[in-house]
Amino acid sequence: MRARPMPRAFTLVELLVVIAIIGLLVALLLPAIQAAREAARRGQCQNNLKQLALAAQNHHDAQKFFPTGGWGWLWVGDADRGFGPDQPGGWVFNLLPYMEQRALHDRAGDGAKETLSDAQLEGARYVVTKPVDMIRCPSRRQGSLYPKPIDGNFIAFNAALNVVAGDNLAGRSDYAICSGDRFHNQFSPELSYPAPAKAPLHDYSSAAGYLWCANEAGGVVDAAHCHPSVDELNGVSFQRSEVGARQIVDGLSNTYLIGEKFLDPQNYETGLDGSDNETWCTGYNNDIFRDGNMQPLVDQLARTYSDSGQLISEVVPGADHRFGSAHPAGWLVSWCDGHVSTESYDIDLFVHRCNANRDDEGSPAR
Repeated sequence: MRARPMPRAFTLVELLVVIAIIGLLVALLLPAIQAAREAARRGQCQNNLKQLALAAQNHHDAQKFFPTGGWGWLWVGDADRGFGPDQPGGWVFNLLPYMEQRALHDRAGDGAKETLSDAQLEGARYVVTKPVDMIRCPSRRQGSLYPKPIDGNFIAFNAALNVVAGDNLAGRSDYAICSGDRFHNQFSPELSYPAPAKAPLHDYSSAAGYLWCANEAGGVVDAAHCHPSVDELNGVSFQRSEVGARQIVDGLSNTYLIGEKFLDPQNYETGLDGSDNETWCTGYNNDIFRDGNMQPLVDQLARTYSDSGQLISEVVPGADHRFGSAHPAGWLVSWCDGHVSTESYDIDLFVHRCNANRDDEGSPAR
């Protein structure tokens, strides 16, 4: 009887060839997998902006204007102070009741409009430290709650100190509402009530008699309380704004509402970026407001620092007020009629400014 032949095993060369082929296939497929994942994340981000735009439209239906911008970065939302110029909190806070977050909105209140009781202060602190998933881009960061190293445990004049359990964290937003086509709008101390040299008090009673820079439609009222270059606030939302559809002369479908904001990736999670160091609940400032004065950019290195943390150079001028995104394909923006689009980083700057200005009739002033 013949002996059965011994089964032939793989040689080392054959095994290495198979491994090389598998590695090549993985290398070919990995970019496609990453692209599919990014497309899914971008789709979720687009849906977030769509829901925020719908919430803004519902706010407009109820209040007859788009969400106001609040007072400044020294203040957060107070549920007792309504939705207009008396409201110190910014646009995200004002949209909470219109995006199924009424309970969170109402925690920042004590039932008394003019008081700053312990209950109100603690309620506002609680709201600030709660993340809101709808204002987070999944391509940028996995959570919405990050360290707040600026100003120690201070959050705002109308919130308690952030010392609970030793944590000093705050919720952040990856989206910003459009404040217009001007560079100056929210970046001067004079526009943040109370400007230290002009209004040393920091309570609601002093706000009642304060001479604000502009009126609810953006026209300058008191130039002494404005940045010297301010002659008009021409976006959809700004300090104490009450801008309704009738004031959007260019048309709802031609005017930016809420878009993604540019950030430096090195500070996604540190709280050290000057335009991402406060909270989503803050009033008028560049954490949640951007303008169309400069080109939108994909997220990239914006500043360089020494080992001791000192600023060395501004790699991206005006980084604090640009729109932008972590998406390589373009940045997402919702418009006042509710539609959402992907815009190119190479968008013509003149067109970009026109889209950011609600009443330029296709030609921004400068």
